Amino acid sequence: MPGWPNTLVARLLLWALVLVAVSVPLFWLFFSVAVERISVQVVDSRILELANQVRGYRASAEAFRGRESDPPEGLVERPPRLVIGGADADWVWQISVNGQITERSELLEIAEAELPAEAAVEGPSFQIAEFDTDLGRLRIAGRTIGEVPPFSGDTAADQTQQVQYFAGISLARYDARVEELAARLRQLALLAAIPVSLALLGMLGFIILALRHQLSGLGSAMQRYENAETDGIEGRFPDEIQRLVDRMNGMLRQNMRLVERTRNYVSKIAHDINHPLSVMKNGLTGDIDTDLMNRQVERMTGLVDRYSSLARAIGPDGQPARKTEIEPLLKDVVDGFAILYRRTPLEIDHSCEPGLLVPIPKHDIEAMLSNLVSNAHKFADARVRVSARMVSDGLRLTVEDDGPGISEAERSAAFNWGKRLDEAPPGTGFGLSIVRDIAELYEGSVTLDESADLGGLQIDILLPVQPV
Repeated sequence: MPGWPNTLVARLLLWALVLVAVSVPLFWLFFSVAVERISVQVVDSRILELANQVRGYRASAEAFRGRESDPPEGLVERPPRLVIGGADADWVWQISVNGQITERSELLEIAEAELPAEAAVEGPSFQIAEFDTDLGRLRIAGRTIGEVPPFSGDTAADQTQQVQYFAGISLARYDARVEELAARLRQLALLAAIPVSLALLGMLGFIILALRHQLSGLGSAMQRYENAETDGIEGRFPDEIQRLVDRMNGMLRQNMRLVERTRNYVSKIAHDINHPLSVMKNGLTGDIDTDLMNRQVERMTGLVDRYSSLARAIGPDGQPARKTEIEPLLKDVVDGFAILYRRTPLEIDHSCEPGLLVPIPKHDIEAMLSNLVSNAHKFADARVRVSARMVSDGLRLTVEDDGPGISEAERSAAFNWGKRLDEAPPGTGFGLSIVRDIAELYEGSVTLDESADLGGLQIDILLPVQPV
């Protein structure tokens, strides 16, 4: 992307600045909403507090009235008139009994106004709402309570009275108080936003520096590998980076195995071709034996073809996400050999669960199976069986026949380069070695055993992979 920083640290720094630029306004927005709600709750709490004072005032007044005939010592005066809000005339209150106003604030008396009865609802607590009154729009806390008149001697003493309590403030004054409180809280938010932003920048900066340090350590480890000081990328890194390092080391080890095998193959080619070349060189002096020359040329041609085939089947071709369906591959191999050896009375069958898909290139599995089936055909009497299945350790490929098999003492020698245990059938003796080399590229193994069902040789290839 044009204009986009090339380094990871620069990109992280840019993202950190963007994060701060976005998070601070969002923080201010959310804080402002929270401040507004808190301010409303605080002022509403003040209204509820005054409403409870109104109720407490009536309880004190009723108790005083009940003792006027015999006042206790020290109680000689009526409780003072309730004054709510100090000199603030915007606070109003009212007490009604059975729908009749018994007491109210001075402002209501002067204005000969009353608070609406619907503001006082029955319930366990005061309810706050806005109402239109003679004094304008007010925010009122109201409640209706059933009370028994205390200290009454008449016959109606046991009758419950419906007492309504009101306390409120003009909406304009209410909004002003809310805004005043919110403004104070916003000042605190502004003071807090600066250190919070600096702390956020500091943490992001620390994270970027820590990441840069880890990447620098990774770069140093890679430099040591490039300088041939280590066999891989050595060091311990955070899990996210360590997984990448482990995969890179795995690829390096695989490449080293490929290089080592390539060197072995090149050395083997030079060794195998050197002999017929020497024969041809010596044969060019004196009388030329044409048949001998032709046999040496054919031998070199066969060696070149064989090594070319081996090079194509040496292992992974570097392309990611290779997937092979095993069942149709087995069928193709079996059908191909059935056509190739149709003149031979030999039965070749296969077994595999349908839909088995593994992350291995098709040509590698095909090269291993073709070599093994070709060898099995040379020694089998009447039957060869090819099978594939998933086991706990990975994918197991099995080729078995009903031939004479290989004795336990000769099994390890069967993998030697160019070693043929039976010189009669045609071939170069490289088949099992090629199979083992390909299997080892996937950290797999090849084992020789006796077939329990067919009685001949059984070759098992174990590839530690999981089905896709």
